[in-house]
Amino acid sequence: MSQSKPKVLFLTDRGERQQKWSLQAAPPALEVIMRRRPSAEELRQLLPEVQFIISERSEPVTASMIATAPQLKMILRLGSLLYDIDVQAAEQAGVRVVSQPVISTIYCAEHAMMMILALVKKLGRGLQAAMTADHGLPAKRTDEDTFSFNWLGFNDIGGLIGKTVAILGMGEIGVELARRLIAFRPVGVLYNKRQPYPAQVERELAVSYADVETCARHADVLVSLLPYSTATDRLVNADVFALMKATALVVHLGSGSVIDEQALASALREHRLAGAALDTYEYEPLQPDNPLVPLARDPNANVLLTPHTAAATLRPDRSGDYQPILDYLAMQGSLH
Repeated sequence: MSQSKPKVLFLTDRGERQQKWSLQAAPPALEVIMRRRPSAEELRQLLPEVQFIISERSEPVTASMIATAPQLKMILRLGSLLYDIDVQAAEQAGVRVVSQPVISTIYCAEHAMMMILALVKKLGRGLQAAMTADHGLPAKRTDEDTFSFNWLGFNDIGGLIGKTVAILGMGEIGVELARRLIAFRPVGVLYNKRQPYPAQVERELAVSYADVETCARHADVLVSLLPYSTATDRLVNADVFALMKATALVVHLGSGSVIDEQALASALREHRLAGAALDTYEYEPLQPDNPLVPLARDPNANVLLTPHTAAATLRPDRSGDYQPILDYLAMQGSLH
């Protein structure tokens, strides 16, 4: 008689497309049951037969859930925060709790960091100036004391030290970004999400919760990582830009339709914002008539556009999400 496959309950709040990719990557040795925000009754019916739980994004795993799953061996959190998993209850039940980095979220955080630095350093303008070398100035061979520092006289290049960064949509990408920001010594990192993190998480990440209006008013760099919903449709709009400093920068890697591109373009053209960088757009692929495209072609506008590549990897594969489970089964000699 053949042995049944280990059952994995995959809890997520991602959309259908992301769910499909995760299911396609599931190893054939596992039976994966994916649910998006299941009800308490549905969990009560599923948990007794489950050996593994994968929790992605904001799906908590409570003591009650653990008690309802007598066969449970492991809780796998995709991401780095365990605050909403009852680790003590898991330990008492002999259940392992494991966190697994999500490579795509780390890549997005790196991309956001790159965009932030590119904007504060006016990288687009600098690259254009260096590539054209159209200045008419004489050159001398450089040595220790002979060089032409800042030969174009740029006097508006800044940095992150002492600045305030605000993150709208503080999920795993925001968490990874906050960790990277610490090294640049901003004066503060504000964040907004549906529910604030516990105090110990805020201390670990050196972040402070604020409402959207406060984030906009205080931000030197406003980073939008918001997912799309009816509540976030064009949430980052003219009203938000009107609250911001004229010296502020906008970085957007959230869902495309979260940001009002027409309003952003107007704010940039009228110098009510000092720059913007986007990786996602309301209509994709990006078209030449998008109002941000002409601004990106102007090296003085400080606008950077990338073709939705923040999470792009050499191997766009989510099979690694399941690796801790496979390692556990192999160690137990029960992988078949």
